Amino acid sequence: MSENVVTKTGIRGLDSILLGGIPRTNVILVQGLTGSGKTLMGMEFIYRGITQFNEPGLIVVFETNPDKLIRDAAGFGWNLEKLQREKKLQIIFTSPQVFDQELRSPDSLLMETATEMGAQRIFVDGIGLLTPVPGGLDFVRSGFRDLFQQLIESLNRENLTAMFSLEAGSTADSIATVEMADFLADTVIELGRNRHGRHIQRSVEIVKSRGQDYETGEHTLQIIGGEGLEVFRRVQAPLRAHSTQPTSNTGQSLIGVDAVDVLTGGGIFQGSTTMVVGVSGVGKTVLSTQILREGARNHKTRGLLVSLDEHPAQIIRNAKTLGLDIEEQVADGTIQIMFESPQELDIDAHFNRIIRRIETHDIQRIVIDGMTSYSTAIGEISVYRDFFHAIVAHTKQRLMTAFFNYENPEFLGISSYMPDFPVNSIVDNLILMNLVEINNALHRCISVVKSRGTKHSFDTREFAIGQGGISLVPLEEDLVPAIALQNYSSLLGRAPTRFSLPKRINGAAAVRDKT
Repeated sequence: MSENVVTKTGIRGLDSILLGGIPRTNVILVQGLTGSGKTLMGMEFIYRGITQFNEPGLIVVFETNPDKLIRDAAGFGWNLEKLQREKKLQIIFTSPQVFDQELRSPDSLLMETATEMGAQRIFVDGIGLLTPVPGGLDFVRSGFRDLFQQLIESLNRENLTAMFSLEAGSTADSIATVEMADFLADTVIELGRNRHGRHIQRSVEIVKSRGQDYETGEHTLQIIGGEGLEVFRRVQAPLRAHSTQPTSNTGQSLIGVDAVDVLTGGGIFQGSTTMVVGVSGVGKTVLSTQILREGARNHKTRGLLVSLDEHPAQIIRNAKTLGLDIEEQVADGTIQIMFESPQELDIDAHFNRIIRRIETHDIQRIVIDGMTSYSTAIGEISVYRDFFHAIVAHTKQRLMTAFFNYENPEFLGISSYMPDFPVNSIVDNLILMNLVEINNALHRCISVVKSRGTKHSFDTREFAIGQGGISLVPLEEDLVPAIALQNYSSLLGRAPTRFSLPKRINGAAAVRDKT
């Protein structure tokens, strides 16, 4: 929609789901339960209009004292007193009856004030209070309809972009009022305040908006201290079947870590996604750190490590003990570490912050460490898959190399890649990191189960974690020790079977037999 035919709310994220803004002639209704953020949205609509778009505005309140309104606004850094002194804002504290009379009057003081200050926006808080004295449900419907239509016509004559708030209730009168307001308004924004477990989650949904397209569904709404409202588009993967997929035309490239490059037959495709599955302590985070460090140091690619499990300081400390010093890269911004607690994680907001990091710092390699923690924090498999699909879609469009770490609950032997939240079919590459028990010792091993587009190895290789990170244990060309992994079969099973030691025949090793 063209810039000159829309009104931008200025509220972060809201104009995005409105695909640019709201048609200028539309009447906007914001409805919801107590505490959902209706008044705050109206105040910010006026404040952003003045400070960002030079559109003076009026705020009409029936119940809230203007001093409290100014005090509350100051908590978000909005100086309403200053705007009033500059004649860019007028807060009007009145009664529904007086307001009704002002609308009917041909020489309305309200409209005169709006004209004098060149107002272009108005917010009326609590239009449900304009409901006539109860006289039956039909009377309420007809009376409120007449009042609301009169209000809309009066404000349209003055070319004011109007936003109204309406309290949603459970009484018959309240329901009738909401239904009538929904019908008359051009744009209806519904705010929600729902309990999830022991925490509260706010939401916003565009119920309708005449004359435009918009992002449907329930999006996340947050109140950010010192800033105001922020809307986070709901996590979902856009359908891209009709568009060109950039990864379709890329080539295979080295990652810089032998454990990956050797077993994939020379690296993975640019823009591909890789799931690394393994038990706790097998080395997934070490591999991730090594991949990002190698990219920053030798491939000049910026990296991002996202974790719900470990604080950045702990990640840096652990890496340093293995000779993977990433402090310099973190300091200069070539490696970003983003940590958020899984407690009360809002996945829409979390996804939005990841995307901002990617775009702000031009990230080319990303590792999300702890996919199991995501499944626990999110809970719902459909939302979890939406999040994962959205991340995959975004990284592929930007030709980023993405790694995801998933902790498999099975300690010895694997019967299912991702038993809790299976998304392994979505990724391009699947790497298993496992522990194998031989005699009285545990050995770390790694296998590439799939690597789309490459001639990858199906060998299971032993690896070691030491200074410099992960390295493959060299293969023995001659007689191998009894504990070497290539001396066993069924390494990924729960009971590896050892071959008998080879015997020399005329200086050559005989074929092994299973024992």
